Parts: sequence; C-alpha cells; structure tokens
Amino acid sequence: MQDQNYHRIPERSVHYERFMSVMEKIRSSLGVILENNKSRVGFALLIGIVVFSIVGIFYTPYQPDAYLFARGLPPNSVNILGTTGYGQDVFSQLLGGAAPTLMIAFSVGVFGTLISVFVGLLSGFASKRVNEAINAIISIFLVVPGVLLIMLFGTYFLGIHESLGYLPTIIILVITGWAFGARTFRSITLSIAKRDYILSSLLIGESRMSIIFRQIMRAIMPVVVSNFFFTSMYGAMGLTFVEYLGVGNVEQVNWGTMLYWAINNEAYLTGQWWWILPPSIMISMLMFSFILLNFGLDEMANPSLRVYSRKKRIVKND
Repeated sequence: MQDQNYHRIPERSVHYERFMSVMEKIRSSLGVILENNKSRVGFALLIGIVVFSIVGIFYTPYQPDAYLFARGLPPNSVNILGTTGYGQDVFSQLLGGAAPTLMIAFSVGVFGTLISVFVGLLSGFASKRVNEAINAIISIFLVVPGVLLIMLFGTYFLGIHESLGYLPTIIILVITGWAFGARTFRSITLSIAKRDYILSSLLIGESRMSIIFRQIMRAIMPVVVSNFFFTSMYGAMGLTFVEYLGVGNVEQVNWGTMLYWAINNEAYLTGQWWWILPPSIMISMLMFSFILLNFGLDEMANPSLRVYSRKKRIVKND
C-alpha cells in the first residue's frame, strides 16, 4: 500500500502538466498564425479594432444617439468626422458602435460554429437514416437564398426587437450561417470515422462520445477555429445586410445601423461621404482581418502549405 502511494503522481502536477500542455498548444498555434505575413496583419488589425471597441465602451466624445449639432456638417475641429443628417457626431457613433458590432460578429461566430460542429459530428457518427436526414436539412439551408431566410426570420422578430436588444439579429444570422460549416465538419467526420485507429477504438469498446472528444475534436480543432473566423466574418457582413434591409434593431447604434441611416438618407447622393465612409471602412477592415487570419490557420491545418511557405522564404533569402 505504501509503495502504491509512493509512486502515485500528485494531482496538482497532473493538472499543471495539462495546463502547460494547453498553453503550449496555444503558443504553437499563435506561432504558426504569426509566421504568415498576411495572418500577422490580420491579427494586428483585429487587435486594433478590439482596442478601439474597448475605448468606445468607456468613452465617446458625445452621446452617440444625441442630436447635438447642425445637420450634415463636414469634418471640423469639433466633429472630427462630421455629423450625420440628423445632427449626431459621426466619430462618437463609430466609437460607440464598435463594441456592439464586434459582440454580434463574435456571438454569431461562437454559436454558429458550435451548431456546425455539433451537427457535423452527429451526422458523421449517426446511423445512415439520421445521416441522410441531417444532410437533407443542411442542403435546404444551403440551397435556400440567405436573403430570403433573413427577410423571413427578420420580419418575424421585427416586433420584439426592443425587448430583446441584439438577440434577434444574432439568432437570424446564426440560423442563416451555420449550414456551410456543418457540411464541412460532416465531411471531415465521415472521413476520419473510417480510419483504422477509430475503428480499433470502437472494437475495444471505447464509446463514441469518448472518440469524438478525445480523437476527432483534436484532429478538427484547426478547422473549428478557422470556421469561427469565417462565421464571425459572416456575422459582421450579415449585420450590415440585416440593418440595410431594415429588419434589425435600427434604433441602436452600431456600424450596420450607421450605414442603414446613411443610405436611407441618400448620403452618397448628397455628398455626405463622411457619414457613409467611416463605418464602411471599419466593417471592411474587420472582415479583412478575419480573411487574413485564415491564411495562418490554413497552414496550421495543412502541413503541405506550411512547407511550401518555408520553401518560398528560403528561395527568397537565397
């Protein structure tokens, strides 16, 4: 009994080793992402936008939705980005609308990816009938135009936006944005499930849930992260489209509603470029950062791309 206690590994050291293993994987993943020049730029852009949004939570020069100034003023010493057609400070709206925009984009990314992973894994390990049924549902959401789905669900939620805040917008975008990722994870799971080590695990009695979390999730994690950025990009783009159609909560300030009111008041025809250009640039930068980050994640998921990238650097240095 004493010998068994003597050789037992302390529980603290086990937890510490697991923690250090996770931290090492995170460090390694960031290293791979930051190896790529494009993804390095994307990471810097995203961090800059996050910092900008944090500042906007605690400080804006003026109340973003307050009508304090003359209408349609161009950039000046008081209003550095001018005023809207309603007399609101554009820079205050840009700063104050950053956090809600990021919150919506990341929420769509998180929940859309969770649904995609769950449906994809379930379909890949389910019976033939369940697999075919799930595949049919995924196909319907992929075939039906996203615009139609956004208008359908947006009209349904239109009357309850005030009580639920941004939740209806997030739900609309998650419903219309999960299917592409689910198709990807379904294909990957079906491929991995046929490999010898998975079949061996099933033969020795390991449960399907254990195989999913211990083996398959580890294999698809780079794709999960990549899908998160892709779905977040869809969330940012979709927010703009939802607000443009007028089925979102247009009374709250975010970059999408800024564009909605600017377009609704024909700012592009009346020469009020300072009203429509800043939110357009910020949304484009956010989407661009997600696109660039995927380059690094593709390298992490595909070793051949990593080798190709290194060969290019070696040739360039020579």
